[in-house]
This record gives sequence, structure tokens and C-alpha cells, in this order.
Amino acid sequence: MQSRLLVPMTASISRALGQFIHDGRFDDLPRDVVDLAKACLLDSLATAYAARSLPVPGIARRFAGQNAGGAVIIAGGQRVPAVDAAFINATLVNGCTHDDFLYKSHPGAVVIPAALAIADERASSGKEVLTAIVLGYDLVARAYLGGPDMLPAFRATGVAGAIGAAGAAARLLGLTATQAAHALGCAAMFASGFGEGFRSGTTEVKLNVGWASRSGVSAAQLAQAGATASPSIFEGESGYYQAYARTAQQAGASIEQLGKRFLIEDTVYKERPVCIFVQTPVHLAHQLAVQHQLDAHRITRVTVRAPMLTLTNPGYQNVAPYASPLKARISARFTVAAALLGRPIDTYAYYDQTDDSQVLGLADKIHLLDPSPDQQGRVDVEVTCNDLTYRASGLEMDTLRPTTDKVIAKFRRLTTDLASEKSERLLQTVLSLQDLPHIDELTSQLETL
Repeated sequence: MQSRLLVPMTASISRALGQFIHDGRFDDLPRDVVDLAKACLLDSLATAYAARSLPVPGIARRFAGQNAGGAVIIAGGQRVPAVDAAFINATLVNGCTHDDFLYKSHPGAVVIPAALAIADERASSGKEVLTAIVLGYDLVARAYLGGPDMLPAFRATGVAGAIGAAGAAARLLGLTATQAAHALGCAAMFASGFGEGFRSGTTEVKLNVGWASRSGVSAAQLAQAGATASPSIFEGESGYYQAYARTAQQAGASIEQLGKRFLIEDTVYKERPVCIFVQTPVHLAHQLAVQHQLDAHRITRVTVRAPMLTLTNPGYQNVAPYASPLKARISARFTVAAALLGRPIDTYAYYDQTDDSQVLGLADKIHLLDPSPDQQGRVDVEVTCNDLTYRASGLEMDTLRPTTDKVIAKFRRLTTDLASEKSERLLQTVLSLQDLPHIDELTSQLETL
């Protein structure tokens, strides 16, 4: 690790992070971090392709209208201004509820569309894009770590995600350290989002992801045009952390160990197209059903015990009626019941069946319990069949650490209807991204998927 990435802790948070963004270089990135960044990019492209016909990206495309520019819409056959590309592509990446996760946010959905949009307009190299992705993920995580009490009142992807998107865009725009600090400050001002839509299953929570990416790109472009932001916008008395976390006492965590470890290494990915907070309960329920060959009709009671931030995540406790598939995908009761009944829980289209009577009946027997004193990051599932009780426990998201092989397998599953030559060419382009002199070799493929 080169010392130029280390930032004095006496700087304001925005200035420290701006310097970090400005000084980041591809040659400073460890090989495993580069490989992980490519895996995250591949994962995001796969989920975006799978969402190309969904309603929310369609709304985003209609919003952009006939705006013309230099940035590609994934599988859209159209180029638009960078802000519009970031917005639309973010709704694509997040569209199937199948995108990656880092410190309570969906970083791939906000950072990668922002990075691709600016890189496409500026003909950036593959190395420059990978560097921006790593730095952007880092900032998504750090924005949350400085104010974890933003949850559950606010949504981390909208509030922290905008900061990461701005960081990635600022890096690719070649902003000075001061300009990058202003970009992050503007993004902090534009950040927004809360989770009520997860309780109703409506579209605003999906659009919020797109808006976070768009806001980050806008913030970086405004800083390039001369916009400024307070140097204490994060930690100040009337700043970001006071507003969203109601305290700035933990603000220093946002720059702790800055440049010494890249937080993209803490990213998890999703095997199933459901909320990240139900991934582990569903995995454990499925494991019990298969291991013990459970007869779901004999189940009399199910309990799920999870950490408090999981239990209180908007939508986790959703009950019928499920007004939309999103409301079902977020619900621990619906998804666990579906797993116990052997439904095709890995298939996005299954969750359209929100009136599945057997799932609804079993969901009524599922009880979501408060965490125990020693719960920490553990999830416990108990299934009672008459007089027998079966138990499974696991650390939350512990099985969801991405590897290149896992992500390639997921990419192939989600692109089965793409011509094999296109799929393999795209795969190899991403895996060798560091060798591309211009990102157009990738984005031209994305345009015609």
C-alpha cells in the first residue's frame, strides 16, 4: 500500500475523503481487491440485465425521455447524459432485488452506474473504472459507519449511497482533492431516502436507489462547475450526521483507518432475489426443509430470531395481503414459508404469486422474535412439526461472501436467454477490464444486449 493514500486525521471529513478520492491509484490496489471489484461489476451487470423489462426501469427511461448524451443504458440501445444513465442503470441493477450489499447499503446499484456513466462520456480506461468502483464502495461504507443511527429511520442506500456515487464520479472526472470534497459535500446535501415503501411494496424505494446514483453524479459535475460545500458538512452542528443519525459522535469512524484497508472486501452478494435481511432466514429454512424432509403440512409453528436492525428493517415484518411482489420479497414470513414449502425461491418470477394460499397459510404460523441478549449477528430458525422441533442457526449473511466463481455462476444463471457468444464475450471483457484502454469496449456491448 502506498503512503500517499493515507490522509491526516486532522482534516475535516469531507477534505479527508476528498483527498482519499483524489490520491487513489490503481497500482495501490491489492490483486484480490481488483478481482473483487470485477466480480462486483459482473454481478451488477447480471442483475441489471435480468431487470431490463421490469416496470421501475421503464419509469426511469420514460423520465429521461429523448435526452441524448454519451453514456449507455444497459440493454437499452440508447445513449443519454451521464446523470440519466446513472439513474436508469441504478434502477436496473437494483430492479430484481438481487444486487450486492455493504454496511446496510446496496453499493453496486449506486456506485457502478455512476462510474460507468462518467467513464463512458470520458472514454476512461478499465483501470480507472476499477479504481473508481473500489473508492466508491469505500465511501458508501464509510458514510454509514460515521452515523449508523441513521437506521431505521432513514435508508442507507439513499443516504450513504449518494456519497459513494459522488466519490466514484469525482475520481473519474479527475477532480482536485478540494473539488472532490465539495462534490461529497453536495452529495451529502442531496442525500435522501427512507423505507416506508417497503411496507407497501410501492416503487419510490426503487427509484430512490436511482436517485442516489444520479445525485452523486450531479454533485460531482456541480463541483467541477464550481459548486462549493461546507468543510464541516458531515460532522458539523447542522451537518449530515446530525441530520440523519441525530448525532455526530461517531463521525470520526468515517475516516478511521482510511486508505489502510478497502471496505469493498466486506461486500456480500445475493444468491436469491429477495431482501438481504431475509437471505439468511430463507437459507436456514430451506436447509431444514431439505435436511429433514419436512412435511410442511405438519408444521404447527415457526420462529425466526434475528438481530434488532434486521427485525426493525422496514418490510421485514410484512404480512398479507401482499399488494405487490416487492412487499412479498421483503417479508420474512412470506419468504421463509415459501422456502419451507419448497417453492422456487431462487426464481424472480415466483414472487408474483403473492396469493399462494399454502404460503399464506404457513406464513401465519411464523413468529418473528426479538433478539436474545447474546444474539449479535446470529439468526435462529426453529420449525415445530407436531411434537418435534428442528433448529438451525447461522451468522447473518455468512454464506454470501462473493468469489469470482460464485459470481460467474450467478451471471450465467441470470443471462441464460442471452446469446452464448454475447454472454461469454461480456464475461471475458469484465474479467480482463484492467487491460482495456477505453471503457467503450465494455459499454458498446452493454448497449446492444
